[in-house]
Amino acid sequence: MRRFLPFAVLAVALTVPAAAQPPQAGAPRAEDGPPVPVRAKPWFVDDEPFFKDFMAKLTDLAKDGKCLDHEKLAEKMQPGKRARIAPAKPGDKVLSPEEVYKLALPSVFVIGSVYKGKDGDWQDGMYATAWVVGADGVLVTNWHVFEDLEDGEAFGAVDHKGNVYPVTDFLGGDKVADVAVVRIDAKGLAPLAVAADYADIGSWVGVLGHPGDNYYVFTQGHVTRYSTNKNEDGKRERWMGLTAEYAGGSSGSPVLNRHGAVVGMAALTLTLGDDKPAIPGPGPNPGRRRPAFAQPPTAPPPREKPDAKDPPKPAPGPAVQMIMKMAVPGPTILKSLGK
Repeated sequence: MRRFLPFAVLAVALTVPAAAQPPQAGAPRAEDGPPVPVRAKPWFVDDEPFFKDFMAKLTDLAKDGKCLDHEKLAEKMQPGKRARIAPAKPGDKVLSPEEVYKLALPSVFVIGSVYKGKDGDWQDGMYATAWVVGADGVLVTNWHVFEDLEDGEAFGAVDHKGNVYPVTDFLGGDKVADVAVVRIDAKGLAPLAVAADYADIGSWVGVLGHPGDNYYVFTQGHVTRYSTNKNEDGKRERWMGLTAEYAGGSSGSPVLNRHGAVVGMAALTLTLGDDKPAIPGPGPNPGRRRPAFAQPPTAPPPREKPDAKDPPKPAPGPAVQMIMKMAVPGPTILKSLGK
């Protein structure tokens, strides 16, 4: 009914002679200055139908052979292959957090997959986050999103408006840096700029991603440090620490600065816990690194019958003291793009 309201008001006004129309109550006068703009209502994300629609449309694309073939995807995943992409350069204007969110929203996608199960039916796969670096359909996400693939797994991406596109090419990236660059069948996208310098420790950052089946969550925090380590293969990794929140499903989320430029990309979390929470003292364990990615869509727990017994309570585990958020630094992303 709301869409017809302006026409209804206009029709009533036309039945009254112009000379007999009293001034509208509350109408702004010239001496009152410019009218105050009406604030738009926020977008209420309906997570479950949003994801179901994505999976249904992606399944249709996979059935029609529109997505990059699984075997070709595996062949193209060559560690260290540069994508040869030149990202946009950051602007000079300092933006508010609200402006950073509005700028990033059209450029952030959910990237996900479907695959054929043993019964031959298509199954929902995994999902993560990706962002636009090229207007001609080039997206950036984490390399680990494409590891441990199911046979015949096909990928696609959806924007915040529900437009679904197949992933048609794997352009390159860097396994050690945890950067992957893919192409979707889309044109005229809004690319995010990538900062060439490291964000200062203590500087503000915002993250837009999809933690735990909650799509398009915008969190804020600050850069905490930069760290390096050798992985299990003896390769040197470099990470950017931050306090902005994210969780499983957020892999590939852009970390943005006050100019709306990408200064990092969410990759993993480091959980610090106390093995003996009842005993005071330092005693924290080293924690475990958990990718902030690749979680399959979760189903609601089954409903218990009224006469069902209460399930046994799980044994208490180590108390979580802190969850450190670790991201790929912006300059590392630029190096992986390799233009």
